[in-house]
Amino acid sequence: MRFLKFLSLALTLFGCRDPLLSQASGELLVEPGRLNFGRAWVGLRSTQGLDLQNTSRQALEVSLSVGAPFDVVRSVRIAGGERVAVVLGVVPLRSGALGDTLLVSWNGNTREVPVEADAESPPPCPERDCRTFTFDPGTANCLETVLADGAGCGASNQCLTGGTCRAGTCVGQARDCNDADACTTDACDVATGCVHDAVACPGSDNPCEVPLCTATGGCGLTPALDGASCGSNDCVTAHVCITGQCVTRAAPDGSQCAAPTVCRGTGLCRAQVCEKPAPTPLQPRWRYTPEPGHDVVFLGHVDEQGNLYATETWTGPAQARATDPAPRAAIPGAASDVAGVPRQRPPDGPVAAILSLTPSGVVRFREPVVFGCSACAWGLGFSVDSAGHRLFFNALGQTQARSTDDGRLLWKVDATAGLPALDVRADGGAVFSTSPPLLVGDDVVGVPVLEGEDDHHSYVQGFDRATGVARWQFHRKGHLYGAGVAASGELWTSSANCWAVAGEMVRLAPLTGLPRAQKFVEWIPSLYGDDFALGTASGALHRLDGALDLHSLSTLTTASAGASMLVTGPQLVLWDAPVRALHSVNLTSGVTAFTFHGVTGTAPDFELLRNGGVAWTSPSTDGGVLGAVDGRGEELLQCPILTSVDSPTALVRGRAYLQAEGSLVGFEVPGLDVAPHGWVSRGGSLARGGRAR
Repeated sequence: MRFLKFLSLALTLFGCRDPLLSQASGELLVEPGRLNFGRAWVGLRSTQGLDLQNTSRQALEVSLSVGAPFDVVRSVRIAGGERVAVVLGVVPLRSGALGDTLLVSWNGNTREVPVEADAESPPPCPERDCRTFTFDPGTANCLETVLADGAGCGASNQCLTGGTCRAGTCVGQARDCNDADACTTDACDVATGCVHDAVACPGSDNPCEVPLCTATGGCGLTPALDGASCGSNDCVTAHVCITGQCVTRAAPDGSQCAAPTVCRGTGLCRAQVCEKPAPTPLQPRWRYTPEPGHDVVFLGHVDEQGNLYATETWTGPAQARATDPAPRAAIPGAASDVAGVPRQRPPDGPVAAILSLTPSGVVRFREPVVFGCSACAWGLGFSVDSAGHRLFFNALGQTQARSTDDGRLLWKVDATAGLPALDVRADGGAVFSTSPPLLVGDDVVGVPVLEGEDDHHSYVQGFDRATGVARWQFHRKGHLYGAGVAASGELWTSSANCWAVAGEMVRLAPLTGLPRAQKFVEWIPSLYGDDFALGTASGALHRLDGALDLHSLSTLTTASAGASMLVTGPQLVLWDAPVRALHSVNLTSGVTAFTFHGVTGTAPDFELLRNGGVAWTSPSTDGGVLGAVDGRGEELLQCPILTSVDSPTALVRGRAYLQAEGSLVGFEVPGLDVAPHGWVSRGGSLARGGRAR
């Protein structure tokens, strides 16, 4: 009877045995039955654990084997009843799916365990002085280590000498680039070192005086050579300089009737006809073409030194940045990518970076700045603070401040934080949208924000440029129209309720955001000067003065009401598209400086020049055109470009930059430079955050 009870108990225990133990031949339990590493990084070792449990009373000698790039210990001894953890590793050599079978053998038994991994190339970590960054495969982050004080630094900064680390910052002496030559502007480029650009000396109202520069005395004027052209030469009558005065003479055969340009030779009179050589296509001095899968967008942003700022986008892993400070918390109901769903950064998706190039086309930095922003493929609207070495932009509801030296993050804030949700959706959320930041005063960046879907409210959030701390908030019901910054630093804008006539005009104090003047003006400004604004009202040109009084300018010009306006100092330049004419008119006297009808191309984009003239770039049927006239309306150049023009043109110190067929290109245009003052392009001065210079 006792034997039968024992046999019954044994059968019961055997019947309740774990099936995995049965698969392990009653001696070795292997868990898990499949190993998946998930994401593994090329060149870096990732590991997974495997548990081996000896279910017998006797010690087992277990051998293990797996094919490369996986690795594991060859053998392990496991005592009776002991549980041992074995580490399986993988070091991928290339991207792609990996798979093999781990063989676990003991006492003539073999267990097969499938192993797999998805290998990816790790994203690059930043390189910065006084900090080292190492990629951590476990968190997919770049981990930062601050170097000890006193460590050497600055090898990549050609503008710093004797650099040593101090509290994570490279400190040293600024390179002295003074060449003691008054005819050069001395600057330093981080990548190339000292840069000495020739000074563009101002001309004279007397065409028979030419700029002169000496190393010790700087800019001056000297009489032009006798016989030099001082005006038009129609090959019958020529305007020439004689003893410093412009006089008319009979045009001799072979005299110059058209000055040479960068793309065309000198025009000469032959039998009283001006024979001009055919222009040759303007060749790029340099070209930046993004790598496959990347797209670049240039919207004309430059700084005072001529460095370019563009947006480069691609699809890739949304790598977290250990160096980026966390954004301020968003308020409930803040903007979302999908109605009612708070923003979440996806594990993979669109990546947008700031790309900066030197005037000679050398990459200064390419810094990823936002992840998961599909709209960023259209380009980030930067505001460049050249003096403060900062640029600002909005993306996914946040305003970021970045260094123009290396693209590092200085601060970021939720531009909608603290704003009330006055037009609440049925689901309790709200819709906020932001416009590009504006540089207000000397130390404030203003971010226009629109709230609501049906009943709108507009705000301008004023943040400290250095810290991102909120300084002030301006609110109007409805929409803001024509918001811009005058050269004085004041923010001017018109506002009106939805579907109402614009509007209430207001000037805001830069430090407080409080109105300095406000008045109802049925008018929307187009551009700003020192302390005035220009625009159209009732089909005519008007000027708004500092007291917000409107004055008609219809007596100054016969240009149509649809003319685009540019302004520099007292001179108003208009593009009269219906008749394809450029007009330059003095705002005070009404005297017309020139009218030019020779603009070619389909949709010209203009910039004002230092000499009072205008440069333009325009698409054409076979590419594009780069042209310019001086302050007298005389053609300086009109050069064909073989590639399609896809962006505004930035003109700085004898170089023109634009986007053409997906690449950034730079052209040499000697003698041309953007005007130092005024509203120098349709968007103001892109080197001054869209404000008048």
